[in-house]
Amino acid sequence: MIQSNSKTTPEPDPRGGQHGEVMASAPSVFLSASVPDEIACTPAAQRVYDLLAAVVRSLFAVGAEVVFGGHPTVTPLVHRLAREHQGPPPRIALYQLERFRAQAPPQAVDKDVFAEIHWLGDPAAEMADDLAALRAPMVERAGAAVFIAGKTTGFCGSKPGIRDEYERFRARHPAAPVYLVGGAGGETARIIADAAAAGADWEQNGLEPQARDLLHWADDPVLVAALIGQDLQGRGG
Repeated sequence: MIQSNSKTTPEPDPRGGQHGEVMASAPSVFLSASVPDEIACTPAAQRVYDLLAAVVRSLFAVGAEVVFGGHPTVTPLVHRLAREHQGPPPRIALYQLERFRAQAPPQAVDKDVFAEIHWLGDPAAEMADDLAALRAPMVERAGAAVFIAGKTTGFCGSKPGIRDEYERFRARHPAAPVYLVGGAGGETARIIADAAAAGADWEQNGLEPQARDLLHWADDPVLVAALIGQDLQGRGG
């Protein structure tokens, strides 16, 4: 893994923009993350949460709308970060499956934080169909995407969720920026490896090669998040 110094790239101002001004034109960003089974319930799982928290803070800072699918471990984290955010309320669109409504954490229905809460799918449907019903509108809505870690085993459906969501996003938005964060391993690291083997640019973001390597493998979550935030700012939405 690449050792990095967070001073290489400054973190976006937590109030938003370069001078505390939120970028109203920042895109909607589809955020996809999960803990790989091989590190679940181990100290290494904290790496995923550290990366996720840093990325969410950076997206809030640049005024991006965060679009994500609710999960009992992710929703409370995003909720807490939104509560802690200094500045205008973050824009968040939360998508959840109706079949899991009874198991959703209490934060998942807090409309003071999640102004948009979408319950989708049919509990009687096949799980693959339900997942498609969940993922399609998130992909349609977003203009950029961030992928972090992700299960390689124990997933629902015919392929890992991160892989499926990446492929859906890229099919719908062939030239939109994607940010693959592989420092916590998982399916995202496999996608990075597959792209390297193919000799192709599967991300279409504005990062230079050295910066992209840091995005993929850096040890510093703040640096990774800053690279994403600054590239989105550079695009001006």
